[in-house]
Amino acid sequence: MTADEIYAEGKEICRISLEQGTEVRVAESEEDFFEALKRLRLDLEKTSTLLHCFGASENVYPSGMQKSMGPAILAYKMRIGSPTSRHDIVNIFEADETVVPSTVEQQERFRQRWIDSLRNLA
Repeated sequence: MTADEIYAEGKEICRISLEQGTEVRVAESEEDFFEALKRLRLDLEKTSTLLHCFGASENVYPSGMQKSMGPAILAYKMRIGSPTSRHDIVNIFEADETVVPSTVEQQERFRQRWIDSLRNLA
């Protein structure tokens, strides 16, 4: 997998390319790398393929600030019932044994469950 920023038509584009044998899949986003990764994942899900990296892990998602202040290469690992801290920050392209490969929908549902769990703390 490669990730790079390109300029096209006066805009900065985040592009991710994934080589699978002789096939190359490309996803782009004007927003950030996390959104480009989501687009790539949606394409891969059509063939039941899941990626093994933090950006595709069920319990990882960038904060609004991480998305608005840069290309969203960093994101938080979330735990139900616990606020995130700087110790929970991971690079979306890296992986370790804690990655839980998921679909985009599963990741969105976990994020909502995490948000709901924090509301219950108040």
